[in-house]
Amino acid sequence: MKNVLNVVVVVVVGSLFGLFISKLGNFWFPPESGINALINTGINTGLNPTTIDLSLLEFTIGLVFKFNIFSIVGILLAALIYKQIIK
Repeated sequence: MKNVLNVVVVVVVGSLFGLFISKLGNFWFPPESGINALINTGINTGLNPTTIDLSLLEFTIGLVFKFNIFSIVGILLAALIYKQIIK
């Protein structure tokens, strides 16, 4: 269970780091540039939100992962840093 938690933490921290790098890239490069289009190209995967209505109770469930180039780079960097810390 501890290993699964470690992987989840590395993926979440790496994704957040990649999101930060992506936002910096949007700041540095103008919106009409080809580099900005490359930065914002991503993959959305998961379960789209679904609403379940039981008259008394209504709730929405769903889980969507949004990966772009920098989020994958951030996950790899977080994994390398984690590996160095654990040694």
